[in-house]
Amino acid sequence: MKRLLLLFCCLFGTVYAWRCKATPADTLQALRREVTVSCDGFRLPGTLTLPAEASRRRVPCVVLVHGSGPNDRDETIGPNKPFRDLADGLAARGIATLRYDKRTFVYKQRSVPTGRELDYDTEVTDDAVAAVALAASLPEVAPDSVYLLGHSLGGTLAPRIAERSGRLAGIIILAGLVRSLGDALVEQVEYILSLQGGLSDEARSQVETLRRQVENMKRLDTFEYNASLPLPMGIPASYWRMALQYKPAEVASRLSLPMLVLQGERDYQVTMIDFGLWQVNLMFNSRATFKSYPQLNHLMQEGEGKAVPTEYQQPRPVAREVIDDVARFVHR
Repeated sequence: MKRLLLLFCCLFGTVYAWRCKATPADTLQALRREVTVSCDGFRLPGTLTLPAEASRRRVPCVVLVHGSGPNDRDETIGPNKPFRDLADGLAARGIATLRYDKRTFVYKQRSVPTGRELDYDTEVTDDAVAAVALAASLPEVAPDSVYLLGHSLGGTLAPRIAERSGRLAGIIILAGLVRSLGDALVEQVEYILSLQGGLSDEARSQVETLRRQVENMKRLDTFEYNASLPLPMGIPASYWRMALQYKPAEVASRLSLPMLVLQGERDYQVTMIDFGLWQVNLMFNSRATFKSYPQLNHLMQEGEGKAVPTEYQQPRPVAREVIDDVARFVHR
């Protein structure tokens, strides 16, 4: 199980991000200012990136929300700093961004407030709601034009953040999971292990052990739950409990906001099945827009054939069309 734990850290802790190339022109047009997102006594350092237009008028702003794991404001992955690059790219298109260090990055084991437990809200949602409020209060930002872009877990939670905030002009869901987190975890682990030329007996045993843990986890708070079985990946029950209760597509269907759902078709972590579920659940929202990219993976990197984890360590930029699509959505 140590091997699976390491794999989980790779899947959910560090690779849930993407990179967009910042050209020299992008960088020259971006003005960065330090800000602080405050929530529940926690102070999270952040950066407001402004376009040149902000010196003349208020501009729209996109709050960037990370995926799982202790990510810094840039979502640094090896030599890549995708959130910083994304901020510069949007600034070149007349859009401000606000990004911040995650609570789990700044405070680590001390990131859960007294009397609370680790779950989606204490990891992501609470701070994201505070970041949206901060963005709307800034003098350079048009308060009625604050958007939220969430990637992976951030995309999954974007509807929850929007519902709790009540002040967003729209949300962008980039590779947001709709299906059960536990089921997706089993699928991803099996996929990774199969890349080694087929599942060995040891690999099959690991997958089956994880599958039993996930099935048992789904029985939390029932008489059928077996407390003697470890929870998947050692994640606490409080986190799994909210993962079971929260239905992202159902929450999204209650919103009347404009929504943009983007998906890489080569993504093995959040798949086209999830993309289809967003489409089905939002079919009656005339303000929802969907687009998938045949050559892109989970990080919106271009490639061919089956996606593999090593792609995430290569300095490939996010496809420029993704940034263009986000900018068009915001300006529209």
